[in-house]
Amino acid sequence: ITYAAKAGHPFSAIGKLLIERGEIERSEISMQTIRRWLGDHPRQVDEVLWHNRSYIFFREVPSADLNAGPVAAAKVPLIAGRSLAVDRLIHTFGFPFFIRSENLVHLDGDKPFARVMLALDTGSAIVGPARGDIFTGSGDDAGELAGTVRHDADFVILLPNAAAARFA
Repeated sequence: ITYAAKAGHPFSAIGKLLIERGEIERSEISMQTIRRWLGDHPRQVDEVLWHNRSYIFFREVPSADLNAGPVAAAKVPLIAGRSLAVDRLIHTFGFPFFIRSENLVHLDGDKPFARVMLALDTGSAIVGPARGDIFTGSGDDAGELAGTVRHDADFVILLPNAAAARFA
């Protein structure tokens, strides 16, 4: 599947709403805690979900390689652990970034996260020059990993020396 369209409304994070209402502590917010809260409060689910009127629509895309990742906004398959979603108004698809986070250890066997990644995707919640989302893969296990990534990181764009010299 790949992106097809969006509803056109601005993104409104339901996690932020739950924090503002005092339902979940800011330090505890994650995909998992939001899902748990929704499961524990079934009568409030519709009202909380309707807070975010930004919807993304997807479409099926024929693929010769069923093992390839989902198709990114850059029109190439995403690669788990190497593909990065960035603010498209600031960054160009295909640029390499070096991402390092001392506190993000659960993706690399308890070692600090440090690797080169490619900017291949985007998302309406990814706003700012040093903001990105790591594609952790497809399926439930990858979703569990992704849902707990909320870490400060060094976010460095890599440029050829000649291009970097123009900015010096």
